[in-house]
Amino acid sequence: MKFTSINQGLSPGESSLGFWRAQTLGWVFLAIVGFFIRLAIFGNATAAFWLTAALEPLAFVLTSGAAVLHGRRSGKGDPPLLVLVCAVLFCLTASALLASIAYGIHSLFLPGAIRVLPGNQYRLGFLYYMGMLSIWTLIYFGVSAELSARTERLSKMKAETRSLKLELEHLQLQIEPHFLFNSLNTIVAEIADRPAIAEEMTRSLAEYLRYSLDRRGRGLSRLEEEIEAAEAYVRIQALRFDKKLECRCQIEPATLEINIPRMTLQGLVENAIKHGMRSEHAHFPICIRTRLQGDELLIEVDNPGRLHAPFDLANGGGGLGNLCRRLVLRYPDRHAFLLEQRGERTVAQIRLRGEPEPA
Repeated sequence: MKFTSINQGLSPGESSLGFWRAQTLGWVFLAIVGFFIRLAIFGNATAAFWLTAALEPLAFVLTSGAAVLHGRRSGKGDPPLLVLVCAVLFCLTASALLASIAYGIHSLFLPGAIRVLPGNQYRLGFLYYMGMLSIWTLIYFGVSAELSARTERLSKMKAETRSLKLELEHLQLQIEPHFLFNSLNTIVAEIADRPAIAEEMTRSLAEYLRYSLDRRGRGLSRLEEEIEAAEAYVRIQALRFDKKLECRCQIEPATLEINIPRMTLQGLVENAIKHGMRSEHAHFPICIRTRLQGDELLIEVDNPGRLHAPFDLANGGGGLGNLCRRLVLRYPDRHAFLLEQRGERTVAQIRLRGEPEPA
């Protein structure tokens, strides 16, 4: 069993204020209860008042001092058994002190003024305060243990959140460099033989990079922005491969404002071009479709060609592997990815439910 300070797990101001509020209200309540218990036992309102006025504030001071001392010792690795022994000694010592003071106050009253057998005052007081302080100690350590468990859970959640954020940033950084290097190499190769193509490709690349850099660090983009970036990406690739690439969009207007992970569509379009271009189709249309189905956002990208090793494409490395991992982090248990053959076209489908998790 691990005893920790009741102040752990909260900010210093919040924990201090919460403890002292509970400590004050608790002892005010015990003072009221104690007054009526003494009144019932001793049958003397004056004695009950002075005993309560003298002893409950002192008990408040003693328990507060014990809590402060324990808080200062927390985190120093004291064995639980030592803490338990100290708690028992505190209860015994404080009970003896309070019972002695109570006995002294009893002696100030005339014989017969207090309804109790002579000689029982000290014993009765000791048992009363021993019970009260034992209950206070158990509550204190119980709340401390609960706060310690909560602090540990919060720390673990923060560590996991930080780890996921770093992984998302790492995955995001993997998306663009290879595309940028390939595009620049293509531009360099075209400058001498086809300067007009190189110039147009440079403009398209600048347009694409403007979108990419303006949104760097955001992690999420509106679907409308994703479509614009995907179209710019297709134009660059059409110039690069000197093939008739075309981007066709069938977009449900209600989906345009929905936020999705940045570069989601590029991952699907990139896969369509990379693997679909193996075919001999002179005309290569890439279709992007989005629509809402109930509470799900459905995104589909299809291209001409035959599907090969779909599970390797979806679950392995590369662009699709990167995309799938980001979807797992953003939509835990709220997404689905499908790569299938439909007639003469390969279709990549993503289903997203709910809002993406923040980074």
